[in-house]
Amino acid sequence: MKSPVVVCAGIVTVDAVYLIKGALEEGLKHRASHSYLTTGGCALNAAHAIASLGGQAFLSGVVGDDIFGKFVRDELKALRIDGRYLTERAGEATAHSAVLVDANGERTIINHRSENLYEIGAARVDLQKASGVLVDTRWPKGAVDLVEAARSVGIPCVVDAEAPVNHAAEALRGATHVAFSEQGLADFAGGADADALSRAAASLRAWVCVTRGSSSVLCHDGQTLSEVPAFKVKAVDTLGAGDVWHGAFTLALCEGYGELEAVTRANAAAALKTTRIGGGSPLPCKNEVENFLRETVSCH
Repeated sequence: MKSPVVVCAGIVTVDAVYLIKGALEEGLKHRASHSYLTTGGCALNAAHAIASLGGQAFLSGVVGDDIFGKFVRDELKALRIDGRYLTERAGEATAHSAVLVDANGERTIINHRSENLYEIGAARVDLQKASGVLVDTRWPKGAVDLVEAARSVGIPCVVDAEAPVNHAAEALRGATHVAFSEQGLADFAGGADADALSRAAASLRAWVCVTRGSSSVLCHDGQTLSEVPAFKVKAVDTLGAGDVWHGAFTLALCEGYGELEAVTRANAAAALKTTRIGGGSPLPCKNEVENFLRETVSCH
């Protein structure tokens, strides 16, 4: 059987990451115990996860014609991501971030992105052989383009709904699945609890969930509220874990898993990602996720 083809559309960045041993203190210098330069952004990280988990990943996004844009294109080949739908904008700088990761694995991100960079829609994408689409709310015009294209061919379309979300409302209302962060759900429905998720499900008429970091994921299929436990691991680097979650969830849907099982698999992939430091460390592969799930089930 052929691997599912998933098109990911959204923000693409380059991240300079610094791991520090203590807490951040304002006005002081901090010595990093480890540092690395890596590609980032929701769509690219999700595409990387999909490729690592055995899917075929295509990336739609925008970069500038600078050294960071070249770095992204070169890295895509190594990550086995097809970048044919990536757009390069002359005279613009590729989005980039400084990321500080503390001793608990929690990250603080400082991002710079030109306001003009993502003021265009997505390049025309051929979805005839695609199994699903994943978009994020950081690129509203691109998200709408891909959601409409996915609907026209009848394939699943997942929205990674991080705040702010209301400027991407058209994409949310066209999606088959909307995965909110707590901040995204609060922005859309005025809260981040089960009642807010129920309101979102009724408003969007789609399957919805809210991811809550190391806590369980709340899900709503329009009629029933469900809760899928998270896996407890020792986190050392949480950067990109949410993006891995969205990529793994979308891929699992495209592989034929039901939503709740797809959430479980996404929880496992994201948990495994947090146990390793980025910048050269590979993302979880399919066999690792399968083994992790088997070992976890056998322990309960």
